[in-house]
Amino acid sequence: MLGYIQSFIIIALIYCIIYQTYLKKKEKKFILKFSIMYIYLFLVLCVTILPIDFTLDPKWKYHSSINFTYVHIKPFNDLISGYSGALKQVILNIIMTIPFGFLLSSLKKNISIIRVIISTLLLSFVIEMIQLIMTVFLLHYRSCDVTDLITNVIGGIIGFILYKLVKNKFKILN
Repeated sequence: MLGYIQSFIIIALIYCIIYQTYLKKKEKKFILKFSIMYIYLFLVLCVTILPIDFTLDPKWKYHSSINFTYVHIKPFNDLISGYSGALKQVILNIIMTIPFGFLLSSLKKNISIIRVIISTLLLSFVIEMIQLIMTVFLLHYRSCDVTDLITNVIGGIIGFILYKLVKNKFKILN
């Protein structure tokens, strides 16, 4: 099992390489913003993908009564069907990507809402595809859900709007 500590070490090493090759020449304010974004993305990785179980032990074989679906393509189906925890999942997905929209807007001067939407959609899509691939290869069992794509983009938009509202109030954001 590739746990959080091993993942943190790998991520820290990657950051050191990025710092030495790309960030070393940048101004301190940019390095701080980039570092916060990097830590944020690691935390998203922890919540959405880690830990990775390389034992190749199918988790649901012990629970044959579970009807597991890999891909959910009907938006908000769990919410409409009244499944327990569906509203909480929607809210948490929105909250998860608010920092992404905010931090991306802070890192990229004059970024448009369209670029934030595309970037957030791409981040969410990559997460969903990794979850799908890992589920197919029995590394964990998470489903790929179109609702997650939609709610993550909503969170990115909220982050963009929040940044636009507060950017002139805090010198470090500009």
